[in-house]
Amino acid sequence: MTPILSTCGKCVHPAIKAAKQCRKAMELANASKPGEIEAMLRTAMDGLRQSKLPMMRAKILNSLGLVYAQQSNHDKARCCLSLSLRIIERHVA
Repeated sequence: MTPILSTCGKCVHPAIKAAKQCRKAMELANASKPGEIEAMLRTAMDGLRQSKLPMMRAKILNSLGLVYAQQSNHDKARCCLSLSLRIIERHVA
């Protein structure tokens, strides 16, 4: 199992960093500040590329889908939400 916090105290596990970025992006989305939300969520997703954390990936895709839906970009929203659901179905069932 991968430790969440490293022994140096400064390094952070990619899942924690991604979760913080996702939370911050959703706070901006809820405050109707769309500026850098998509980039922030994509950066969070990029940070997970090397780690095998499917449920965190699903969470970020879900958040990205919600942001796209708020922007009335329904095709991108549907794509992100569908992919998120497929990841969850594979790992929960």
